Amino acid sequence: MKNLKLGISALALTLASTAFAQTTSNPWVIGVGAHGVNHMGVANGGVDKVFDNFDQVFTLNNYTITPPLSKLTIARNLNKYFVLDWQTSVGNVDNKRFAMGKEFFLQTGLGLQFKFAGLWNEESWFDPYVRVGANYLRHDYSGLTFPRTDLANDVVLGTYNGDDVTGKANHFTAAGGIGSNFWLTKNFGLNLQGDYVSTPGNSSNVANFWQASASLMFRFGNTDRDKDGIKDSEDACPDVPGLAQFQGCPDTDGDGVADKDDNCPEVAGPVENNGCPWPDTDGDGVLDKDDACPSVAGPAANNGCPWPDTDGDGILDKDDACPTVAGLAQYNGCPRTDVNVADDVTKALNDILFDFNKATIRPESKEKLDQAAAYIKDFPSGKFLIEGRTDKKGSDAYNLKLSRQRAASVVAALEARGVAPEQLKSRGVGEAKATVAETASDAERLSDRRVVVEAISAADWDAIQKSDVPAPKKSKK
Repeated sequence: MKNLKLGISALALTLASTAFAQTTSNPWVIGVGAHGVNHMGVANGGVDKVFDNFDQVFTLNNYTITPPLSKLTIARNLNKYFVLDWQTSVGNVDNKRFAMGKEFFLQTGLGLQFKFAGLWNEESWFDPYVRVGANYLRHDYSGLTFPRTDLANDVVLGTYNGDDVTGKANHFTAAGGIGSNFWLTKNFGLNLQGDYVSTPGNSSNVANFWQASASLMFRFGNTDRDKDGIKDSEDACPDVPGLAQFQGCPDTDGDGVADKDDNCPEVAGPVENNGCPWPDTDGDGVLDKDDACPSVAGPAANNGCPWPDTDGDGILDKDDACPTVAGLAQYNGCPRTDVNVADDVTKALNDILFDFNKATIRPESKEKLDQAAAYIKDFPSGKFLIEGRTDKKGSDAYNLKLSRQRAASVVAALEARGVAPEQLKSRGVGEAKATVAETASDAERLSDRRVVVEAISAADWDAIQKSDVPAPKKSKK
């Protein structure tokens, strides 16, 4: 009864240690199972003969197997390679080597495991290890006397190496062995373990034995302080609820960058900018990262830079036909020339009205003449030829004379409005440049009856004669 109470106390002490385990964030394991003890595999001799009877280790009849729940294991991972455990075995065990009857057996102590799975994956279902341990053993040999037959080695011993084990009930043992956990789920598995247990304090090996055990293993002790469903041992932010994809850390702004790595945790931004939005310093709608001119506003089409105006004429280079020379908007950024002045004057004089069959300009054409004169006076260095044209209706001679007279009338009107005489010459070409047939309607032939202004060079200036020939009488034109 005394021995049974001692065994129960040891088991209760081991179980009590789990209360501490459940308050930490480290993974713990508890295992319950059965064990068997084999003295027949122990050789008669010293340490160098430990494996002489090794074949008997695998003979099931050599084991005294105690009922289930005769072994308890409590273990804690120190890191992915090492585990500290406390193992307790209890039961009534005989020593078949010396034909002893069953005696109370209790072994309890600490062990250190080296986990091979830590070398590749500590969460592997296959979790082998090697183990060394130091234990207290209660196994009473006070009834053992010599001479006695050593059944394992088939010899009769008068004494056992001079060491009288009679009367010894308490022993210090050292154990070494191998084992493996087989995890069926993340928190539940099976364990198989084999050890050789020796009593280094005795010169004899009477109390030495092989031990095998099988246990059901339960992993626990992983806390989740922030209640985010991610255990603390795997949670990079164990005190703040977070997301699994960020190892338990939060992402407040939802930008895919965990707050602990986010320089702007409350404002969404891209990963490549550490969770901060890209700035737009100049407010032009082009982000600084894409803006070739981040401090000066400009359109996206020009990479965030303002369009240049090289000649400073107020017309952007992209729209300026003469980007290096200041000009005017109406000439696409090019400066005013005698050619485009001539074009402007021609447009101004478009549809100028004359009295019927005469060279006299009608009063309603006053505004057109005013505008044409203004264009020419704005370009005092230009020299222009006022050319009169008619349609094909009528004789060639008559049309030529009329065109000369009308061109001369326009020159006179322009000079009357302040245009320098040395800027103007006139000529008539009659119907020579008409494009509409004589048989066409009057409305169709209207485009041929006009005055055209051309810019002329100094070389051509003297060759052109100003026409002042009066128009002859003719039928209606």
